[in-house]
Formats: sequence, C-alpha cells, structure tokens
Amino acid sequence: MKALAQGASMLVVIVIVVGGTAGIGAALGLGGVTILAGLTALFCFIAANGGPLRADLKLLAVFAPVVVIGGALPRLLGELSHVAGVVALVIVVFVAALLPVFGSRFVTVGLGLGMASVFGFGFQITGGASGWQIIGAPAVAVGVVIILRTLMGAGDPDKPTRVALADALIGNTGSAERAARVWLADRPRVWQSRVLGAAARFRATMTVLKDRQRALPAAEAEALGEVLASARAQMDTLAAAVKAKSTPDDLPPVTRAEPGVPLPGATGRLLDDAWRMVDSVHEAVTTRDRSTSDFPRHFIRQLLRREMEGAFSWRSAQLRHAIRCALGMAIALTIASFRPGDPLTVSFLMTTFAIMQPEWRDTLTKAWQRVGGALAGAAVLALVLWLLPQSALLPIALVALLVGFPFMQTQPMLFNGCMVFLSVGMNASTRHLDPVHTLIEYVLLMAGAVAIGLLFGFLAVPGVPRPPLSARLADATTEIQRLLGLVSNLLRGDEVLGRTVGLRFREATRAHQNLIAPAPGSKAPAADQQEALDEASDGLRGLAGSSLALFRLGNTAPALAEFTADAARALDNGVEPPEPPTGLDDEQQLIADMVVADLLRVRHARPALA
Repeated sequence: MKALAQGASMLVVIVIVVGGTAGIGAALGLGGVTILAGLTALFCFIAANGGPLRADLKLLAVFAPVVVIGGALPRLLGELSHVAGVVALVIVVFVAALLPVFGSRFVTVGLGLGMASVFGFGFQITGGASGWQIIGAPAVAVGVVIILRTLMGAGDPDKPTRVALADALIGNTGSAERAARVWLADRPRVWQSRVLGAAARFRATMTVLKDRQRALPAAEAEALGEVLASARAQMDTLAAAVKAKSTPDDLPPVTRAEPGVPLPGATGRLLDDAWRMVDSVHEAVTTRDRSTSDFPRHFIRQLLRREMEGAFSWRSAQLRHAIRCALGMAIALTIASFRPGDPLTVSFLMTTFAIMQPEWRDTLTKAWQRVGGALAGAAVLALVLWLLPQSALLPIALVALLVGFPFMQTQPMLFNGCMVFLSVGMNASTRHLDPVHTLIEYVLLMAGAVAIGLLFGFLAVPGVPRPPLSARLADATTEIQRLLGLVSNLLRGDEVLGRTVGLRFREATRAHQNLIAPAPGSKAPAADQQEALDEASDGLRGLAGSSLALFRLGNTAPALAEFTADAARALDNGVEPPEPPTGLDDEQQLIADMVVADLLRVRHARPALA
C-alpha cells in the first residue's frame, strides 16, 4: 500500500509537470513538438529536484541551457545533415554518461540530459516543425520546471539540508557524503557546519566502538553496549531537532552515561570523543548560529573541476563507461537511420540508452527488466488483440499508462510491460497501423536495444588491467596518502606547485573510480563486503575533498601541517588516526573532524576488503 501511495503521488506530479507544460506549449503554438516539451520538463524536473532550493535553482541555471542545446541541437542539425545530428547526439550522450563523476546527485542530471536529447532526436514529429518550435519546446520545459521548483521550495528552502544532516546523525547508508554535498551546495550556516563535522566523527567513532565491543569480555561488552545505546538514542533525539525548522522548546540536555567498569586501551578515549560529538551537536542545535559559514564558494567549483580532470584518464572507469555509451548509441542510431519515419524509433533509442549502466550488474538488471517486461506485456497484448477489436487499443493503452506509472520505481518490470501497451496501442491507433505487425516490430526492436546495451555494458576496453579489489583499494589508499603528504608540505610553508597537487588529485580521483567499478563478469561481493566497500569509498573520497580544502588554506594554517602528515601515515594498517590540534577556527575544525572521521571509516572497512 505504501508503494502504491508513493506511485500515485508520483503520477500526480507527472501529470502536473507533463500536462501543464504540454498545455502551455499548445497555447504558444508549439504544434507537434508539444509532447517533446512535456517529457523534457519531466526529465528536467527529475534531475533538478531533491536538494535545497538555492542549490537546485543554481543547478537549473547551468542545466537549463545545456538541456535546451542538448534537446534542440541534434534535431536541428539532423534537419540539415543526418550524420551531423547523429554526431551531436553521440557527443551529448558521452557528456551525460560522464556527469556522474561529480557524485550521486549528478546521476539523475546525466539521465535527464541524455533522455531529453535522445527523445528529442528520435521522436518523429508529425507534420514537421520549424526551428523556433524545436528550440522553444525545451526552453518552455525548463521555464516551467524553474517556476514549479521555486513554488515548491519557497516555504522552507533549506529543509533538504536539514534532512540530510539529520540522516547523517542517524547513520543511514550513504548519508555522510550526501550531507556534505548538500551542505556545500547550499548557503553553509555555522550551526550546520558544526553538525556536519560532529555527525561524521560520531558515526565513525561509534562504528569503531561497536567493533571493540565484540572483542571485549562479556561484562565489559555489556556495559559498553548500554553506553553506546544511550548515545545513539540521544543523537536520534538531536537528529529530530536538526530536521525541525526551529529548535523544539522541550529539547532535553545531554546526559552522559558511564560504563561503570574500566575499558582497555583507547576505548575510553573513543567513548569520550563520541560524547563530545553529542555535546557539539546539542550546542549547535540550541544556538542555531545562522550566520554564513566562512567557507569559500569557489571551493565547490575547484572540487568539481578536479574530479572531472580525474575522469579524463584512459584508466578511469567512468570515462570508459562514457565511451561505451557513445559507441552503443552510435550503433543504435545507425540502425535507426535505416528505418526513417518509424514511430517506434524513440522507444528503441531510449531503451538502448537506459540499459547501459556504469556497473555491469546494473546493466544486466536493466536488460532483464526490459526483456521480462516486454515479453510479458507482448503476451498479454496478443491475448487482447485476439479477444477485443482494434478500436479498444487506445483506451487500453491509456489505462496501462495509469496502471504502470505508480510502479515505475518499485516494479520496473510491470512498468515496462505496461509501456508495451502504450507504445503499440497508441501508434497502431493514431497512425492506423496493423497492431500485430507493430507488436512484433516492437519486440524485435527491444531485443536489438537489449543486445546493444548488453554488448556495450560488458565491453572491455583493451589495454586496461582489471586488478582485484584488494589491489584497487591499495592503489586508491596510496594515491590519497601521496596527496595528503603533498598538502602537508604546503602547510609547512614549502613551495608546492598547484599543477603538482592537481596531478595528485586527478590520480586519486581515477583510483577511487576504479575502486568502486567492478570488472564485468566478476562475482558480486557479499553484503558485508559491499558495505565495507561503500564505507571505504566514501572515506577515501572525503579525504580527497578535505585535501583540496587544506590545500586552499595554503601556508596560513601551519598548525595543521603535522596533523595532515599524521593523517597520511594513519592510512597504513594499524596506525591510529591523529587528534586535531587545539585553537582551530570553525572552518579548520570542520576539515579536521572530517579527516578523522574518514580515516576511521577506511580503517574499519579495510579488513573486509583484504
């Protein structure tokens, strides 16, 4: 029932976005490209929704012209030269497949750009269209999305930032990286900065303490477990306060629980660290210093630029994926060129683009969802054609659309089956085609799209070795050590060239991408190993971002020089993470806390990946 309710709400949003945009397009005289405007609006809305209002509008400011160009340019060039249009679309698909290197948020951005461009090129416009209509369709779409996004977020613009920070305090999967990125993209507030640093360090410290608890004798383990449960419960209460628009008046003070028995080694110190983080979050939430954090805005641009530079390497898994996508789309477009005017071309091209994923297991899953859905939908539709007249196809297609959309995310195979009814039923009814021949053609085109997607989803790039996971982890760790060591020299006052740091950062980014990209045909990691891989990946990526922040400080923070050098050494197995020096300002303290938290995460994940 919950999934159905979510699907129904999604359907309402889709109707508003697509229907509203199509209505405006029709009023403006877009003619046959009205449907292109509606679906482009849907792709843009998916890509630029989910973050704080300020960040989403900034993303739209960049993304909107790119979508207009990507949606219109291949089609316009295709009117002059089919080859030029194909080349333009292949380039757009390459860029869209490379965008996820910036982080998980840009997965939907790349998907939206690619889908809008592929649909715009493949959609056969009945009756033709002028140049201004082809340009006007995506322009109207992004205009509607900007207005809708502004109206949706005006009441509480920074709510997504607070929700992300609260998730990081609770410790949900992938929450730490998302919180850091949302905080950076929004206007950073001082109280949010303190919550972010404390959340990262609290979660990492608690993970280490849980490991130590399993190794302690029964009495000590039970005492430590009670203290950890108390700390988690109080942090959950604080997470609810962080999520709220204003601090609750009845927020209780922090009450420290003591184990009552001596704890061996560094366990007591780690427990004190965890409670200090709880105190830090409580103070930040109760004071809510809303002044803007002294964090340079150009840092985000530098971080994104360094990550993109790291992707442009023949050894980069993301670059190889983008090349495979471009080649696969070129093959699909070549096949489609032999079928001019075919109304099913757009389904063929979009299926090909959707199947090709950075990870081969995701490619295989997408292919199976398409194959299973298409075969099941074709079987049911064949039964419908046998029992009912052709005049019933159009209403059945519309009903299938309403039935399928609520299950688009929860049951993609069912959704794909419903799309068989939509594509075949609508085209057969509106274009007066033979429904049986149209159904057979649809199944064959889907089979071709799956074949292309699988081929280029599994294709290996020659000359690129595929080392085991342990070797990829060692490579990524070594590159981060080198980067931290170079930054440490800069903090001491040594002369370090910016391009040297840039080279080290590119190598660290490349090694990180290869760490998380599995080799085609390899066995899927066990659940605990996949969890450790995600944790190590997030920790190493966080250390790379902190290195860039430390580099920006230059020789103005000599107190952090030895700390950074110790952090590099702590990446060796068995070396304890360093304690941040005293007397740091808010920005420096945040960076230091993030470094310690990420070191603890890498250390915790290493044994499972050896």
